[in-house]
Amino acid sequence: MTKETPHHFDTTLLREYDIRGVIGSTLGPDDARAIGLGFGTLVRRAGGQRVAVGYDGRLSSPMLCDALVAGLAATGCEAIVIGEGATPMLYFATHHLSADGGIQITGSHNPPDYNGFKFVMGGAPFFGADIQRVGALAAAADWEIGAG
Repeated sequence: MTKETPHHFDTTLLREYDIRGVIGSTLGPDDARAIGLGFGTLVRRAGGQRVAVGYDGRLSSPMLCDALVAGLAATGCEAIVIGEGATPMLYFATHHLSADGGIQITGSHNPPDYNGFKFVMGGAPFFGADIQRVGALAAAADWEIGAG
């Protein structure tokens, strides 16, 4: 395990069921990369490697996807980018592709300047304490860098 610089998320980002914020204000590409590092680390520590990634049609989604995938790749995870689609497509792809986890970049029902991330890991929901672990890993820079 290699240490990098810690990352601290805006206090409004880490929510019970997702990570969500305002693009350019509380959420940006550095956050997306840190999310990839954190989630990828949890996947690797659970013995996995493959993560499906999808995104919605918001203008900021491709930028967040690129940064997220870079973070996942840094941990040695294989990101399977399924492209633009609805969240249920990501859940289906995660199962169908036998991925160890999945992340959907989506602003859901929020205004256009919002975006965020929903997760699944090991075929189970990923929320609450799981999301808080991503934040704790970032704050400690406790990431599995180059674990592949």
